Amino acid sequence: MRQTGAAAAIGVCAAAAAYVVEHHYLHVEWVIDAPVPVGWWVLGGILGVLGVPLLLVALGRRACPLLERPWTQLLLTWVLPCLAAHVVWLGLTLAVLRRFSPGLTGVPARGVAEILPLVVLPPAELSLLWALALAPVVARSTRRVPVALVIVVLCALTALTPAPAFLAFLLVGLRLHSAIDHLAEPTTWKDLASRGAIALAGAAAPAVGPFPDGPATVVAGLAALPLTLTAVARLRRSRLEPIGGAAVPIFLLLIPMTALVDHVLLARLSASAPGVQYVAAVVEPPGFVAAVVAAGVLTTVLLRRVLHRDTAPVLGETSR
Repeated sequence: MRQTGAAAAIGVCAAAAAYVVEHHYLHVEWVIDAPVPVGWWVLGGILGVLGVPLLLVALGRRACPLLERPWTQLLLTWVLPCLAAHVVWLGLTLAVLRRFSPGLTGVPARGVAEILPLVVLPPAELSLLWALALAPVVARSTRRVPVALVIVVLCALTALTPAPAFLAFLLVGLRLHSAIDHLAEPTTWKDLASRGAIALAGAAAPAVGPFPDGPATVVAGLAALPLTLTAVARLRRSRLEPIGGAAVPIFLLLIPMTALVDHVLLARLSASAPGVQYVAAVVEPPGFVAAVVAAGVLTTVLLRRVLHRDTAPVLGETSR
């Protein structure tokens, strides 16, 4: 899949926009008459379904070389560094949340008894490094099991805990790389329309009353993948590569930066005059996402210069 970087870039930008809208933008007390916040609410919901699955499948596809490593090398050079980074990042993120925006994620973390479960079975938004660590282990351990069955099991488990959600999408990239490569090839507008219909059908899953939220979200994301991968194949990709290479740091910076912006701007925006709110309602989400992306790209450059090869697990890379 030549456009892994572009897919990761588009996925992480869409995921960031959805997160910013849901967890910050919609919490502003807008007093303007224009339905701009409603528009961002609708767009954020769409981007949330499309972005995270695309990002994770791209990261999983990029991690395929891990499956050829000996077990010892895989554990020492990928799994353990990713888990260590997960613990460090989670600790720093929880510290930032506790100081600046305790209610942002809705996850209590007031002591060891509440923090330990977050390390072992983190909620989806806190599980990227955890999932990156375990995905190649699950993929290798289940090689003789039909991949569809493994994904169905992970999807079902999200009814009990949201932790396996990211694992399911990473596994699609790791185990179904041939199908992913085929979908990512340029195709006709007719194929794009049919895949759009599949995405719309999958998007209806969360609206089905008895369907649990966790599995419904995974089903909707899986249904959207053919459309998003086909759309990415039609884009000019070279300018997106730097963002795609920084996708993991961008995602990891998203929650801490949202907490900081919440602390600084939420009350001020809510108390602003309508004239100021009109401008903010339009430009804040893209401006915020651009800041997170810039911070992630800068962090990636600094990590590569300072740590060299040791950055690979943190960046979701396998070739460094």
